[in-house]
Amino acid sequence: MECEKGEGRVQKVNCRRYKLEVEGIKIEKQDESYTTQQCPCCTKRKRVSSRIYKCKYGYERHRDIHDASNFFAKMVYGEISPFEFELKTTTYLRLA
Repeated sequence: MECEKGEGRVQKVNCRRYKLEVEGIKIEKQDESYTTQQCPCCTKRKRVSSRIYKCKYGYERHRDIHDASNFFAKMVYGEISPFEFELKTTTYLRLA
């Protein structure tokens, strides 16, 4: 089964799901609600409008890393909670 270029989003997802299941890999849909908005330290929610998520209590992290760590913590612990890990320095490439 080949995924066609002109297919819609749902068809592409179903095609990828089928290909992964043929390989024995199962896909589960997960709830990602509030992973971008909620602070893992104080649990307050706020909308992020810049690259850095900052909480008034001192928590600060790049918004993509913030979202990913919150999502991971939600999947592992069942709730958004502090999740510490080390990252190498991130370099952003700007396209001209």
